Amino acid sequence: MHDVVVYMSSLPRIADRNRKTQVLRAFAQGTKSLGVKTLLQESRHAVPSRLGVILGWVGTTIAGPHIQLRKDVIARQTEAGNHIMAIDGSCFKFADPTSRWLRYSLGGVFYNQNNYANRNSSELKWQAISRDLDIELRPWQKTGEHILVCLQRDGGWNMKGVNMQQWSLDVVTRLRQLTDRRILVRPHPKTTFDAGPLRQISNVVISDENRTLQQDITNAWCSVFFNSSSSVASILAGVPVISIDSDSVTWQVSSHTLDEINNPVRPDRTQWLWDLAACHWNDQESQHGEIYQHFSGYL
Repeated sequence: MHDVVVYMSSLPRIADRNRKTQVLRAFAQGTKSLGVKTLLQESRHAVPSRLGVILGWVGTTIAGPHIQLRKDVIARQTEAGNHIMAIDGSCFKFADPTSRWLRYSLGGVFYNQNNYANRNSSELKWQAISRDLDIELRPWQKTGEHILVCLQRDGGWNMKGVNMQQWSLDVVTRLRQLTDRRILVRPHPKTTFDAGPLRQISNVVISDENRTLQQDITNAWCSVFFNSSSSVASILAGVPVISIDSDSVTWQVSSHTLDEINNPVRPDRTQWLWDLAACHWNDQESQHGEIYQHFSGYL
């Protein structure tokens, strides 16, 4: 049995496939450099291994041969009592469009359920990411003109089967009952969204598709998310967040109910940020086997 199987076949045939291929090859290069028995799996069938590595996870509506392969790998690794490592997008993607930093975890991609091997981390990784991406943690804001409601990709794994269209209507309707502030709704760029019902609610604006997340966050009183890594951009900007799902990466530093919209929490973010940064790795670290070595104590 192989120690590590890296599934190139977990990738879809999409525009950014080349970057995703680089990520998986880098991990395989790192484990091989450590003398670990590694298979770079190109075909779509699961192979028994101590650790199976896939890029992405499994959603509720997105399908395809690569999704079926991921399902098979997850099921067979779990049944055999072996491990699965998932590679997911950066929580700092708003400042990292080429995905130089990615998240690595064992057992799944839900931040507060699965193992990112990042508890009680030091500030070192955050310092590296901060320098590399030129980002900083800003003081909490206590003013703002609008409430930002960020929508997610319908059918993605982090929506957990919740219908985004209905969720957005429920959230905006409830917010309008609680506050007269302007509500700015930001649709996900990769999901078709019918804004018609929301336009019937007073003082609701739909963000222009050409606006960046940072532009929509600027001068916001609070941001509302179901479960999205984009909420990190709001927290770093000092704009309070309401996270609805407990697996949100910002759950520890956010409010959890719309009823708190007029007085959202503004807790200390230091250790949370250090821990979040610590679950991110770049290709150079991967190629040197640092990721595998970091997780080896959990395998």
